[in-house]
Amino acid sequence: MRGISIRSWIQDRQARGSKKFPEAPLTPSRNVIKYFVMQSEVAIKDPHAALFALLRGRAAALPAPALLLLAAGCAAAFGAAVGSYTGGMQILYAAVKMPLYFLSTLGISFAALHVLAASRLPAGETLKAASEAVALTAAALGGLAPVVAFVSLSCRRPDQASYTFLILVLTASVAIGGLAGVARLHARIASPGLTVAWVVIYQFTGAQMAWLLKPWVSYTFKADRFLPLHENLHGNFYESIFGVLRSLLS
Repeated sequence: MRGISIRSWIQDRQARGSKKFPEAPLTPSRNVIKYFVMQSEVAIKDPHAALFALLRGRAAALPAPALLLLAAGCAAAFGAAVGSYTGGMQILYAAVKMPLYFLSTLGISFAALHVLAASRLPAGETLKAASEAVALTAAALGGLAPVVAFVSLSCRRPDQASYTFLILVLTASVAIGGLAGVARLHARIASPGLTVAWVVIYQFTGAQMAWLLKPWVSYTFKADRFLPLHENLHGNFYESIFGVLRSLLS
Protein backbone atom coordinates (compact mmCIF):
# COMPACT_ATOMS: atom_id res chain seq x y z
CA MET A 1 0.00 0.00 0.00
CA ARG A 2 1.38 3.41 -0.98
CA GLY A 3 1.87 6.21 1.52
CA ILE A 4 1.06 5.90 5.18
CA SER A 5 -1.28 3.41 6.78
CA ILE A 6 -3.98 4.29 9.27
CA ARG A 7 -2.05 2.60 12.08
CA SER A 8 1.24 4.31 11.24
CA TRP A 9 -0.52 7.67 11.06
CA ILE A 10 -1.92 7.20 14.56
CA GLN A 11 1.44 6.03 15.89
CA ASP A 12 3.12 9.02 14.30
CA ARG A 13 0.72 11.44 15.97
CA GLN A 14 1.13 9.72 19.30
CA ALA A 15 4.93 9.83 18.96
CA ARG A 16 4.70 13.57 18.48
CA GLY A 17 2.71 13.84 21.67
CA SER A 18 -0.66 14.51 20.10
CA LYS A 19 -3.83 12.65 20.89
CA LYS A 20 -5.66 10.32 18.58
CA PHE A 21 -8.34 12.95 18.24
CA PRO A 22 -6.55 16.28 18.75
CA GLU A 23 -8.46 18.76 20.80
CA ALA A 24 -9.06 22.15 19.23
CA PRO A 25 -11.43 24.95 20.17
CA LEU A 26 -14.38 25.30 17.85
CA THR A 27 -14.23 29.12 17.82
CA PRO A 28 -13.27 31.33 16.11
CA SER A 29 -13.96 30.07 12.62
CA ARG A 30 -10.29 29.70 11.67
CA ASN A 31 -9.88 27.20 14.51
CA VAL A 32 -12.81 25.20 13.14
CA ILE A 33 -11.03 24.98 9.79
CA LYS A 34 -7.76 24.05 11.49
CA TYR A 35 -9.53 21.39 13.55
CA PHE A 36 -11.17 19.90 10.46
CA VAL A 37 -7.86 19.83 8.55
CA MET A 38 -6.03 18.19 11.47
CA GLN A 39 -8.70 15.54 11.83
CA SER A 40 -8.79 14.95 8.07
CA GLU A 41 -5.01 14.63 7.77
CA VAL A 42 -4.98 10.90 7.06
CA ALA A 43 -7.61 11.19 4.31
CA ILE A 44 -5.72 14.08 2.72
CA LYS A 45 -2.26 12.47 2.87
CA ASP A 46 -3.30 8.99 1.78
CA PRO A 47 -6.93 8.70 0.63
CA HIS A 48 -6.25 5.15 -0.60
CA ALA A 49 -5.36 3.95 2.90
CA ALA A 50 -8.34 5.77 4.43
CA LEU A 51 -10.73 4.35 1.84
CA PHE A 52 -9.29 0.87 2.31
CA ALA A 53 -9.86 1.15 6.07
CA LEU A 54 -13.46 2.26 5.48
CA LEU A 55 -14.25 -0.57 3.09
CA ARG A 56 -12.64 -3.22 5.31
CA GLY A 57 -14.58 -2.12 8.40
CA ARG A 58 -11.51 -0.63 10.07
CA ALA A 59 -12.73 2.95 10.12
CA ALA A 60 -12.76 3.14 13.92
CA ALA A 61 -9.34 4.78 13.68
CA LEU A 62 -10.63 7.44 11.27
CA PRO A 63 -11.92 10.71 12.77
CA ALA A 64 -15.36 11.87 11.65
CA PRO A 65 -13.96 14.75 9.51
CA ALA A 66 -11.84 12.27 7.54
CA LEU A 67 -14.95 10.17 6.92
CA LEU A 68 -16.87 13.25 5.76
CA LEU A 69 -14.04 14.16 3.38
CA LEU A 70 -14.11 10.66 1.89
CA ALA A 71 -17.90 10.85 1.57
CA ALA A 72 -17.69 14.18 -0.24
CA GLY A 73 -15.08 12.94 -2.71
CA CYS A 74 -16.91 9.72 -3.55
CA ALA A 75 -20.25 11.51 -3.80
CA ALA A 76 -18.75 14.03 -6.22
CA ALA A 77 -17.58 11.20 -8.48
CA PHE A 78 -21.05 9.65 -8.48
CA GLY A 79 -22.66 13.04 -9.10
CA ALA A 80 -20.42 13.65 -12.11
CA ALA A 81 -21.43 10.25 -13.51
CA VAL A 82 -25.11 11.13 -13.07
CA GLY A 83 -24.61 14.50 -14.77
CA SER A 84 -22.86 12.91 -17.73
CA TYR A 85 -26.25 11.91 -19.14
CA THR A 86 -26.98 15.56 -19.89
CA GLY A 87 -23.35 16.57 -20.26
CA GLY A 88 -21.88 20.04 -20.24
CA MET A 89 -22.25 22.06 -17.06
CA GLN A 90 -24.64 19.48 -15.61
CA ILE A 91 -21.62 17.26 -14.87
CA LEU A 92 -20.16 20.00 -12.66
CA TYR A 93 -23.55 20.88 -11.17
CA ALA A 94 -24.28 17.31 -10.11
CA ALA A 95 -20.70 16.80 -8.84
CA VAL A 96 -21.15 19.79 -6.52
CA LYS A 97 -24.71 19.03 -5.45
CA MET A 98 -24.18 15.34 -4.62
CA PRO A 99 -21.72 15.96 -1.72
CA LEU A 100 -24.01 18.78 -0.54
CA TYR A 101 -26.89 16.32 -0.56
CA PHE A 102 -25.06 13.68 1.48
CA LEU A 103 -23.58 16.05 4.05
CA SER A 104 -26.73 18.11 4.60
CA THR A 105 -28.87 14.98 4.93
CA LEU A 106 -26.34 13.55 7.37
CA GLY A 107 -26.42 16.71 9.49
CA ILE A 108 -30.20 16.72 9.85
CA SER A 109 -30.48 12.96 10.31
CA PHE A 110 -27.71 12.87 12.92
CA ALA A 111 -29.44 15.54 14.99
CA ALA A 112 -32.69 13.57 14.94
CA LEU A 113 -30.97 10.25 15.68
CA HIS A 114 -29.04 11.73 18.60
CA VAL A 115 -32.31 12.74 20.25
CA LEU A 116 -33.32 9.08 20.21
CA ALA A 117 -29.88 7.66 21.06
CA ALA A 118 -28.80 10.20 23.69
CA SER A 119 -29.57 7.83 26.58
CA ARG A 120 -27.35 5.10 25.09
CA LEU A 121 -24.63 6.82 23.08
CA PRO A 122 -22.76 10.11 23.47
CA ALA A 123 -23.05 12.59 20.62
CA GLY A 124 -19.50 11.85 19.41
CA GLU A 125 -20.14 8.13 18.99
CA THR A 126 -23.46 8.72 17.27
CA LEU A 127 -21.85 11.17 14.85
CA LYS A 128 -19.00 8.76 14.17
CA ALA A 129 -21.37 5.87 13.43
CA ALA A 130 -23.61 8.00 11.22
CA SER A 131 -20.62 9.49 9.38
CA GLU A 132 -19.16 6.05 8.74
CA ALA A 133 -22.49 4.78 7.41
CA VAL A 134 -22.87 7.73 5.03
CA ALA A 135 -19.21 7.53 3.98
CA LEU A 136 -19.58 3.85 3.12
CA THR A 137 -22.76 4.59 1.15
CA ALA A 138 -20.94 7.29 -0.79
CA ALA A 139 -17.93 5.00 -1.32
CA ALA A 140 -20.17 2.31 -2.77
CA LEU A 141 -21.76 4.85 -5.10
CA GLY A 142 -18.33 6.17 -6.04
CA GLY A 143 -17.32 2.62 -6.95
CA LEU A 144 -20.42 2.35 -9.16
CA ALA A 145 -19.76 5.72 -10.81
CA PRO A 146 -17.98 4.18 -13.86
CA VAL A 147 -20.97 1.90 -14.46
CA VAL A 148 -23.40 4.80 -14.15
CA ALA A 149 -21.27 6.96 -16.46
CA PHE A 150 -21.12 4.16 -19.05
CA VAL A 151 -24.90 3.74 -18.97
CA SER A 152 -25.44 7.51 -19.07
CA LEU A 153 -23.21 7.98 -22.09
CA SER A 154 -24.67 4.92 -23.85
CA CYS A 155 -28.29 6.02 -23.56
CA ARG A 156 -29.99 7.38 -26.65
CA ARG A 157 -31.06 11.00 -26.37
CA PRO A 158 -33.83 11.93 -26.10
CA ASP A 159 -35.51 8.60 -25.56
CA GLN A 160 -38.03 7.82 -22.83
CA ALA A 161 -37.09 4.13 -22.62
CA SER A 162 -33.36 4.92 -22.20
CA TYR A 163 -34.14 7.60 -19.65
CA THR A 164 -36.30 5.18 -17.67
CA PHE A 165 -33.54 2.54 -17.78
CA LEU A 166 -31.03 5.07 -16.46
CA ILE A 167 -33.36 5.95 -13.58
CA LEU A 168 -33.62 2.24 -12.72
CA VAL A 169 -29.81 1.93 -12.74
CA LEU A 170 -29.52 4.95 -10.45
CA THR A 171 -32.19 3.56 -8.13
CA ALA A 172 -30.41 0.20 -7.92
CA SER A 173 -27.08 1.93 -7.26
CA VAL A 174 -28.52 4.02 -4.45
CA ALA A 175 -30.18 0.92 -2.98
CA ILE A 176 -26.86 -0.97 -2.95
CA GLY A 177 -25.05 1.92 -1.32
CA GLY A 178 -27.84 2.45 1.18
CA LEU A 179 -27.90 -1.20 2.26
CA ALA A 180 -24.14 -1.16 2.79
CA GLY A 181 -24.42 1.97 4.93
CA VAL A 182 -27.28 0.62 7.04
CA ALA A 183 -25.42 -2.65 7.64
CA ARG A 184 -22.35 -0.75 8.83
CA LEU A 185 -24.43 1.50 11.10
CA HIS A 186 -26.11 -1.51 12.68
CA ALA A 187 -22.73 -3.12 13.27
CA ARG A 188 -21.53 0.03 15.04
CA ILE A 189 -24.50 0.85 17.27
CA ALA A 190 -25.79 -2.74 17.75
CA SER A 191 -29.39 -1.59 18.22
CA PRO A 192 -32.15 -2.77 15.86
CA GLY A 193 -34.45 -0.02 17.10
CA LEU A 194 -31.94 2.76 16.41
CA THR A 195 -31.08 1.22 13.05
CA VAL A 196 -34.73 1.25 11.99
CA ALA A 197 -35.05 4.82 13.27
CA TRP A 198 -32.04 5.84 11.20
CA VAL A 199 -33.50 4.26 8.05
CA VAL A 200 -36.80 6.09 8.51
CA ILE A 201 -35.18 9.43 9.37
CA TYR A 202 -32.55 9.28 6.63
CA GLN A 203 -35.03 8.15 3.98
CA PHE A 204 -37.51 10.87 4.83
CA THR A 205 -34.86 13.60 5.03
CA GLY A 206 -32.93 12.38 2.00
CA ALA A 207 -35.99 12.23 -0.25
CA GLN A 208 -36.94 15.81 0.55
CA MET A 209 -33.33 17.02 0.26
CA ALA A 210 -33.09 15.41 -3.19
CA TRP A 211 -36.27 17.28 -4.14
CA LEU A 212 -34.81 20.61 -2.99
CA LEU A 213 -31.56 20.08 -4.91
CA LYS A 214 -33.09 18.87 -8.20
CA PRO A 215 -32.65 18.64 -11.15
CA TRP A 216 -30.26 15.70 -11.14
CA VAL A 217 -30.97 13.96 -14.46
CA SER A 218 -32.39 16.44 -16.94
CA TYR A 219 -34.59 14.72 -19.51
CA THR A 220 -34.85 18.06 -21.35
CA PHE A 221 -31.04 18.21 -21.64
CA LYS A 222 -31.00 21.72 -20.20
CA ALA A 223 -27.99 22.28 -17.97
CA ASP A 224 -28.62 25.98 -17.45
CA ARG A 225 -30.01 25.65 -13.91
CA PHE A 226 -27.81 24.78 -10.98
CA LEU A 227 -30.38 25.05 -8.23
CA PRO A 228 -33.83 26.54 -9.04
CA LEU A 229 -34.62 26.81 -5.32
CA HIS A 230 -37.65 29.05 -5.80
CA GLU A 231 -39.23 26.42 -8.03
CA ASN A 232 -38.18 23.52 -5.81
CA LEU A 233 -39.74 25.08 -2.72
CA HIS A 234 -43.16 24.52 -4.25
CA GLY A 235 -44.45 21.07 -3.35
CA ASN A 236 -42.39 18.21 -1.98
CA PHE A 237 -41.22 14.74 -2.85
CA TYR A 238 -44.10 12.92 -1.21
CA GLU A 239 -46.70 15.17 -2.78
CA SER A 240 -45.23 14.43 -6.20
CA ILE A 241 -45.29 10.67 -5.55
CA PHE A 242 -48.91 10.91 -4.44
CA GLY A 243 -49.73 12.80 -7.63
CA VAL A 244 -48.10 10.13 -9.80
CA LEU A 245 -49.96 7.34 -8.02
CA ARG A 246 -53.26 9.20 -8.29
CA SER A 247 -52.76 9.69 -12.03
CA LEU A 248 -51.96 5.99 -12.47
CA LEU A 249 -55.08 4.93 -10.59
CA SER A 250 -57.43 7.39 -12.25
